[in-house]
Amino acid sequence: MHDRSASVDWAQYTAFGLRIASELKLPELVRSASEAIEDVVIHEADLTAWSDQLEQANFVMQGERFMFQIPGTAIFAVREGREIEVCPYPGADMDTVRLFLLGSCMGVLLMQRRILPIHGSAVVIGGKAYAFMGESGTGKSTLAAAFRQAGYQMVSDDVIAVKATTSVPVVYPAYPQQKLGLDSLLQLEALQGNKYLHSPKHRLVLTDGHPAMPQYGDLRKLTGELNKYAVPIADEFYNEPLPLGGVFELVAEASNRKFLREDELPVVTEQPLNVLGCLHTLLLHTYRRGTISRMGLGEWYFGTAARMARKVEGWRLLRSSSAFTASEIVQRVLELIHKEENSYGSH
Repeated sequence: MHDRSASVDWAQYTAFGLRIASELKLPELVRSASEAIEDVVIHEADLTAWSDQLEQANFVMQGERFMFQIPGTAIFAVREGREIEVCPYPGADMDTVRLFLLGSCMGVLLMQRRILPIHGSAVVIGGKAYAFMGESGTGKSTLAAAFRQAGYQMVSDDVIAVKATTSVPVVYPAYPQQKLGLDSLLQLEALQGNKYLHSPKHRLVLTDGHPAMPQYGDLRKLTGELNKYAVPIADEFYNEPLPLGGVFELVAEASNRKFLREDELPVVTEQPLNVLGCLHTLLLHTYRRGTISRMGLGEWYFGTAARMARKVEGWRLLRSSSAFTASEIVQRVLELIHKEENSYGSH
């Protein structure tokens, strides 16, 4: 573990069930007042000696040290699930550095700690965490935001940390922030009261590079993310581990409108997933799964996903890609969970 210098102003945080000491300020995370020994240390380091090698390969493994480079931003090294070294390039945007630090680096670190990172969003329903997975653009974060508006707390957005146990898998909370596109924010009425909403002509007008959102204040645009913004959710964030209650895979399909009446809403349909279906979904939507073979974790990865698939319920939700269906999906998800709970209760 890195020998922390007393001259550095270290900040203490919690995320993904871990105590983190960081030399870099991480305003997205929950601050911790605990004096307990940290699980993870994040600090700056000179990694420029690896620049040439990293330019020829996306990733480099040096023993237990996994290294990668984001051109113009930083070189990152993740070691043994306990340490992240960051070497920002001169003039690098620190928001972008943190984006990769809290995303790709944390994904690798979780796997090094034998915690499975799932790409998706998770919310709390009935004392359990339910994960929503899918390809980019299928509405994972938008759906989680719709659940928040309905009064449900969020556990994670983008990276869901799940640990296999002898009983049910456990989800560890990430941090109180969502990444949402401006279209989703508008559709969720998060811009309610904005003067630009009254004119379709100005529907996507931004103020100084940020959307004008009275109820949130100015939101920070995420560098490198097309029209996505960081939405703080501190009041709607659940910061305790929870059992994984089930998984939902979102699939966006083009509506066949000739079969719909003019006043009819696009239908949300579900397909229950058996154990193999759950396994396929977990494997397909593992966060940064391309790094697993490079770290020699293939056997652990498949075995962990298989154990989880046997212990959770799963569904595939097919929705229209041409209409906003988040409210319909929220209702359908709650109905499915209620039905499943009643089914167990009747045995």
